[in-house]
Amino acid sequence: MKYIFSLCLIVCFLRCGAQNFNYHKDYDSILKRTRDIKDNLYYRKLLGRFNKYDTSMTDAEVLALMIGYTGQPQFAPYSDLSTERKIYQLNDERKYDEVLEITDSFVITHPLSQKTLLERSYAFHKKGENDSAANYAYRCKRILKAMAWSADGLTPETAIFTVGPADGQDFITKYLEGEIGSMGSGRDSYGNFLDILTIKPKEKKSSYKMYFAIQPASSSLMQEFKTK
Repeated sequence: MKYIFSLCLIVCFLRCGAQNFNYHKDYDSILKRTRDIKDNLYYRKLLGRFNKYDTSMTDAEVLALMIGYTGQPQFAPYSDLSTERKIYQLNDERKYDEVLEITDSFVITHPLSQKTLLERSYAFHKKGENDSAANYAYRCKRILKAMAWSADGLTPETAIFTVGPADGQDFITKYLEGEIGSMGSGRDSYGNFLDILTIKPKEKKSSYKMYFAIQPASSSLMQEFKTK
């Protein structure tokens, strides 16, 4: 899939900067705030701003939105992979109307699904509806930017926060414009599950590993197994 719209304008850098979020220390406290209707980080408040193209949202607020999403009843990213792959395949087959039909409802219940936002944007772009394409591309860009803000991803303890199990792959290819080498998994020193990807930078530099915190996705998968 060739993404030739506004995501290509993202300013890329290989070192994401200081660690602003630590999964072990911060996740539970932020999740609690997203469930408090009186808090500025209340999930529904943040989601409303996000969906309305609110450019005043900070990276910290977008990250809180992502965390709040992982606490929603419908959060089941591994189960959603089949739908996301179907959407991707339909776009690849140039069935843009079908993509928009499926994602009309899916994006409502899965507003932080990167793949859905990307593919919906692409379908709008191919149909010449550039305002809608830009809207959904912007939402995906904000998620990727919040991921970059969360941590540098260079050690297990400074893992970048992700919503879905494949979001680290999009971060490397779409945000850093690198290539993915080896793929694996592991845990940080607290036992939290990690996606471990080797990035091959666009420039001719040495490859290195990046770590992505996917514990919420892993926990949701374990919960699915328990209920079956």
